[in-house]
Amino acid sequence: MLIGFALIIVAVFLCCALLFHLSIYALPLFVAFLAGSAIYRSGSGIVAALAAAAIVATVLLAVAQVALAFAKSDVTRAAIGVSFAAPAAIAGYHAVHGIAAATMPPSAWQLVLSVLGAAIIAAASLTQWSRTRP
Repeated sequence: MLIGFALIIVAVFLCCALLFHLSIYALPLFVAFLAGSAIYRSGSGIVAALAAAAIVATVLLAVAQVALAFAKSDVTRAAIGVSFAAPAAIAGYHAVHGIAAATMPPSAWQLVLSVLGAAIIAAASLTQWSRTRP
């Protein structure tokens, strides 16, 4: 029982660490999913949808890197960071809410913990994007 509890704690911490490291890719993932869904619904096949999703995500990341490289003002850099942090906050909220729902009884603390987790994940994403220097 104690070993199982310890393994659950380790798994939650590893999931949180993975969420922190992958938080900068939330916006490209959302945009890729939208592009892939649009291509697939238009009648193209699954291969075309996957290719379009990969291309759109890659282009978005490249455009963000170029925009950060040529941004002169801190307001522009902050706008780029916030545009990547907002989807990360949504993903962080849902991830922390899922963990909280699985580990604690339903209460107001689930919502508080989920909102706190969303803020922390958004801050981590914003920090990772602000560290990017040309």
